[in-house]
Amino acid sequence: MDPLIRKIILATDFSEASGEAAGYARWITEVLGAELKILHVFEPSGWMVPSPYYYTPGFEEWVQASIEQTRQKGKEALEALAESFGVHTETIFVEGDTGKEIVLAALRHNTDLLILGTHGYTGWNHLSLGSIAEYVIRHAPCPVLTVKPGGNQQT
Repeated sequence: MDPLIRKIILATDFSEASGEAAGYARWITEVLGAELKILHVFEPSGWMVPSPYYYTPGFEEWVQASIEQTRQKGKEALEALAESFGVHTETIFVEGDTGKEIVLAALRHNTDLLILGTHGYTGWNHLSLGSIAEYVIRHAPCPVLTVKPGGNQQT
């Protein structure tokens, strides 16, 4: 087994936690001279919530337009994040189930390290929302570095 880290994927949802994870990704990439790819998973299924408005004329078109607008903003934010690194960084924009797509991207790109932020949900929020980080840790083909917001602060 080769312990060298040559290929890193940073998974981002553009949250505060993802921003802190990006800082770690930037540092690790520089120190190791690794290749960095930044991944964002767009989950359009999150928009498919049953609503009494569904039968209102024009509602479905409005939802589709909103999804497309959100998709485009996600792509633009991903490119802006990649540019902020100041070095060539490939972006990966996929649609689907977030946890599964992160794991699949790691497989497709022969990733040596996944980096992602965690929101730190506990209790009922964790049970109802699930944990993408937990899913990725359990199923990823490589080590996973998780970063929680404020996790580096001294008290």
